[in-house]
Amino acid sequence: MMKQIIYISEWLEKDYKVVYNQLRDALMSLQIPLNTLPYSKEVWCRDYMPIYIGSGQYVGFNFCPDYLWNKPSRREYITRQEFATEDISMRFSDSIDLILDGGNYVRCGDKVIMTDKVLTENPNWRLAALLDRVEDAFQAEVVLLPWDMEEPYGHADGMVASLGEDRILLNNYRQIEKEKGKPWTKRLVKILEYHFDIVELKYDCIPSDESWCYLNYLETESAIFLPALSPKHDCDSDLAAFKVFSRIFKEKTIRQVYARPLIKDGGALHCATWNLYL
Repeated sequence: MMKQIIYISEWLEKDYKVVYNQLRDALMSLQIPLNTLPYSKEVWCRDYMPIYIGSGQYVGFNFCPDYLWNKPSRREYITRQEFATEDISMRFSDSIDLILDGGNYVRCGDKVIMTDKVLTENPNWRLAALLDRVEDAFQAEVVLLPWDMEEPYGHADGMVASLGEDRILLNNYRQIEKEKGKPWTKRLVKILEYHFDIVELKYDCIPSDESWCYLNYLETESAIFLPALSPKHDCDSDLAAFKVFSRIFKEKTIRQVYARPLIKDGGALHCATWNLYL
């Protein structure tokens, strides 16, 4: 069993103190180490840190997403991966000259799920060459999902999570969009069900507009750290989410962490953490 250390950006403690405190305490209660990155420009460290592909190996990439680069006032928030990792001992199997970010990567068995935003981020690459390069680096087949362009980041980790082998957890789109019948969701499910067994999230309450956050959990070997919308984890949505995730992850401890300040800024616990495997 590989040891894990959870890393965060210093900006989690500086700008989201209440979230930091609850996450730190939850990790400490299970004796899971928490470290701070030696260099970072913003809180969402999952996006700019190297991607783990198994066997103690990582893949590096060019972190220069359009949602930061295309707005000159936001370019200062682009974290240089080589600086963020310079004091961390890890093995790189590859480093690819593509614009990627870790939020648009979900590993499930021998497949990698990404949204097709990766194509718009790298218009200088031919489609076949780009997919070949990604599959070679990650040693996995790429499954491309349609990017919901109402969400500017194009991150797969807000859509699906791996349950191991060929099983995935899908966010509660159809519950939220029951009355809309959104064609995008139907297309998404059709693509996924060809490759995976799908477990869809559904909560036994009127879902909050922010109920998307529960899928953005932090997973370790022994636990699931589940975002919460209320400080004491006692609103209807939090109670319903705890029940659902306890049923899905029967063998793991569930710890809820108040994350509303992060959620209001567009992310949650998975986005704001990074796992180092030793």
